[in-house]
Amino acid sequence: MKFKTLKQRLIFTLTIGMLMSFMLMAFTSYNAIYSMQQNKINTSIVSALERFTDQCDRDYYNLMQITQQMMPQGYVGSDVDGYFFADQQFDKAMLSRRISNNIEMLTYSYPNVQLVMYYNPKDNAPLFSNLPPSEDLLLQHLPSLKQNLEISYQPPHSSGYRFSGGQVISVTRDAVFSNGLKLVLYAETKNDMGENFDDIFGSQHMPYILLQIDKNQQIKYSSNSNVFKVGQTLNLDSQKPSGTIEGYIWNRKDSHHGFTNVLLLPISSYNRELYAWRTNISLIAIFTLLVMVVTAIMLHQLIYKPLYIFEEEMEELGNGNMTMVDYNTGVEEFDHMFDQFNAMKMRIQTLMQDIENKERQRHKLEIEKLSYQINPHFLMNALNSAHWMAVMHQQHDIDSYISKLNYILSYSLGKSDQDTTLRTEIKMLKTYIELQKTRYDFEACINIEEGDYLDICVPRLILQPLAENAICHGLDENGILNIDISADYSDKIIKIIIADNGKGLDKQALEALLCPNGLDEDSFGQGIGLRYVYLMLESFYGRGDLMHIESEPDMGTKVMLVLPFQGR
Repeated sequence: MKFKTLKQRLIFTLTIGMLMSFMLMAFTSYNAIYSMQQNKINTSIVSALERFTDQCDRDYYNLMQITQQMMPQGYVGSDVDGYFFADQQFDKAMLSRRISNNIEMLTYSYPNVQLVMYYNPKDNAPLFSNLPPSEDLLLQHLPSLKQNLEISYQPPHSSGYRFSGGQVISVTRDAVFSNGLKLVLYAETKNDMGENFDDIFGSQHMPYILLQIDKNQQIKYSSNSNVFKVGQTLNLDSQKPSGTIEGYIWNRKDSHHGFTNVLLLPISSYNRELYAWRTNISLIAIFTLLVMVVTAIMLHQLIYKPLYIFEEEMEELGNGNMTMVDYNTGVEEFDHMFDQFNAMKMRIQTLMQDIENKERQRHKLEIEKLSYQINPHFLMNALNSAHWMAVMHQQHDIDSYISKLNYILSYSLGKSDQDTTLRTEIKMLKTYIELQKTRYDFEACINIEEGDYLDICVPRLILQPLAENAICHGLDENGILNIDISADYSDKIIKIIIADNGKGLDKQALEALLCPNGLDEDSFGQGIGLRYVYLMLESFYGRGDLMHIESEPDMGTKVMLVLPFQGR
């Protein structure tokens, strides 16, 4: 697609620039939000789940260690076994006290352990405990997480301690004593990982659900039974540590005790920051569009309004209106452009004035040329009559002189040698010098290098006026006129040098000669010939730097023409 107008290109450039900036910002911010979500939220989920699972594994292991000492072969269980075989009440009382003390000693190194007791399932009553159990405690009603032989793991549930309502995990263990009595060993420990989850995800306003499932993926514990019920079976990919299910993102961690902890977060909460990013990026897009529209309007005012004014000025200039107009657009570059435009108007006016002056000078030169010729048609006819009279009276010198003068006049009028070449100009120059020798006493040294360049076309009458100035205005008696004509084929130029050893010119006179526009004061003097040669060269070659004059008082004058092989 090509845009021909400045407006189209500006709109295209502005749109592309804004879109690229917006896309770069959107891409960068999305990656930042996504990376933060992955690093912050995912790391928080995995880290919290691992800590919870490790804590559960340690707590269950500690409870197993406690119940191991409560077995008949343990140091606490052996006293219980002896209690059942004691006959005296005093012995039973002493053993009962020692059993309670041993239980307290056993739990002393586990500060989170709360209720530890021997429970008679037949009577649904505790026998020995370190703390008073709740009156309505029934162990058979406790939820079961996993059964491993005689050991049963319970998920988080309310504490059996009478004066505590917190969440605990527990282990029950079946034991048979020597008298055949079957008792259940119970030990529980506080588990505050739920509070840790609240601290982690509550600050981010992200509701979570904690599940504990068995190897068949059946839910054994749920922190939110309204969404995931106990007994419900999940369909989690066992090969992946995370995934999505029913609008939730899940992460899993297997326990060393044969069950799995699962932490779930709602996808809507998980992607809350991405949703907020979409809303913000939409607002930014609208704002960017407004900025682009405002910028386009400002650019139109700043650029197109001055351009419209400039276009009107160009039309006025085309119609010939050269009036200077002062504009203040408020933009320095456009004000400078209008200043340059006004300067251009002034230069155009100056050039037009110069052209008018040159036309007047050319017209004046034509008039002077006609005056200088003094009716040459009549003069030529008279010379022809004098020529035949000299022939009839056998006056050969007069005949030769008149014939040469007639040739010069005929050449100057264009009557002969219409196709002027350098060779013809040289012939004209030699004829003129021969005529002048009959009047003036001087020596002429003419050196001409032969070559094809002599047949090159040149302007008419450019050598004779230079020779005339040297003979009539420069040479004294017994003066010498040197004329050298040669060609430089490498530079494709012709060098013509006309020099005299006469009285020369002072600095002021030389500067007047070097200024062609200042040579119109003497109508028939030295200036008219030089001005004619200068104008002819400029007209034929299109250049005004082809004639060079050097002169010093009493040292003579040298005029050099450097002519190209071809005119313009």
